[in-house]
Amino acid sequence: MDTIRIMLVEDHQIVREGLRRMLELSPDMLVVAEASSGEEALGKLLQVSPDIVITDIKMPGMDGIELTSRLKQAYPACAVLVLTLYEEYLAPAVAAGAAGYLQKDLRREELVSAIRAVREGRSPIHMSLEGGHLARFVSDSKQRLSGREGAVLSLIAQGVTNQGIAEQLSFSETTVKRVIRQIIDKM
Repeated sequence: MDTIRIMLVEDHQIVREGLRRMLELSPDMLVVAEASSGEEALGKLLQVSPDIVITDIKMPGMDGIELTSRLKQAYPACAVLVLTLYEEYLAPAVAAGAAGYLQKDLRREELVSAIRAVREGRSPIHMSLEGGHLARFVSDSKQRLSGREGAVLSLIAQGVTNQGIAEQLSFSETTVKRVIRQIIDKM
């Protein structure tokens, strides 16, 4: 079992410590760094090379959306999982390149499962978002997207991996990645 290397970016120390302790209960997860701001996270990123960065949205200075965008530009292989109190930032987070979007009211098992899903190339979205913001996000986005892009976005919202999308739509994975980039560019 490969170890998933994680960086936590959260401005509240007590939340970071709680997340670290929760994740350390999973033998396949290792918190390699913590940061209290987006700037601090970018400064540490190269030294610790995490597989996944878990970030909050609202932080002093650089927020989680800007961090996600800058991180994905500089380190495209590193996945970002947003963990926040806010539902309304789903669209900007996904547009910035977030692989998943979770609300902080989830259980430890759900967080661990979501981290593993991101590692496998899936895009977890917290269930409470699916009825509201996620449905509106997909619906609103489809109006701006081509049929191919809308189909890919719908499958992403269902948590389907890039490989699964390729199989379901009879595309290559390269085509799926290109379509995802087109979706992000349009948003």
